[in-house]
Amino acid sequence: MARKRSKETYAQKVVGLATSTLPLPTPVQQVAKSRWGSRLLIVLVPVLIATGVITVSWTGGLPSISFNQDRARVVGQEVKVEAIKAAERVRQYGDSNYR
Repeated sequence: MARKRSKETYAQKVVGLATSTLPLPTPVQQVAKSRWGSRLLIVLVPVLIATGVITVSWTGGLPSISFNQDRARVVGQEVKVEAIKAAERVRQYGDSNYR
């Protein structure tokens, strides 16, 4: 007998558990719990925390999340510069006649 597939991915379950404790508006929770939204959050949130764009502090047993706009601008500029460098490397690779 074939195994019945779960309609909810593991990423959706994790994000659903995490968002159930945060006071988020219903539309935001729905997007976060969608297939693509949950996958994006699983990848994006740790990156934003690691780069210092988002900081999480625990006060009184509840998380307090803050967004650093200045740091976001700096990280955005760094990503832009690296993307330009990567595009140039791809162009050089394509021009090298290496197949």
